[in-house]
Amino acid sequence: MNKIRFEAFSDAVFAFAITLLALGFVLPEVRIATNHDLTVALLRMWPDLIAFTLSFFVIGLMWQNHHALFRYVHDIDRRTVFWNLLLLAATVLIPFATKTLGSYAAMPAAAFLYGVVLTACAAFFNLMLANLVRAHAFTPEVDDAAIASAVRGYRRGLIVYAAVTLLALAVPIISFALYLLLVIYFFVPRRSRAENPITAREW
Repeated sequence: MNKIRFEAFSDAVFAFAITLLALGFVLPEVRIATNHDLTVALLRMWPDLIAFTLSFFVIGLMWQNHHALFRYVHDIDRRTVFWNLLLLAATVLIPFATKTLGSYAAMPAAAFLYGVVLTACAAFFNLMLANLVRAHAFTPEVDDAAIASAVRGYRRGLIVYAAVTLLALAVPIISFALYLLLVIYFFVPRRSRAENPITAREW
């Protein structure tokens, strides 16, 4: 498949998913008669705002990792397209999971659903990366050590997200907080990551 079209389609889906996040801001169906009523209704939406911020940066990280990975890929085969489509399918579920988490942050089902979606994204990304490694799809400038380091990093991220997802069944608020901490952690630049060309930010 043409690499330019592959990346353009993926970028469009990531952008669409981020746009859908904003549509989750919907005022509850209550009678608003005064400015005070409106202010109270808006302030009550603070969990939605936190969930929106969390998911905005999650999708941003996914897009950044996707770009860093395929910048050094010279061949796109059918299996890569397949795993990428599954990754994108899970990505467009993030806005729904985000709205659910923002509306019912204290409920285990909401935090668990959010974690399942993120874990699915991480799993499909890992499977896509594994396929690229098997197909020897990376350019010569990416050595085996860099590939092995990226594989370990993304696999570690998958395990962490799966663990936090299971934690959501027992203590959803702590799970919600850990999702936020993980995003903050992965956004902090570290030298070891910068030295690996195919790892922008580990999940």
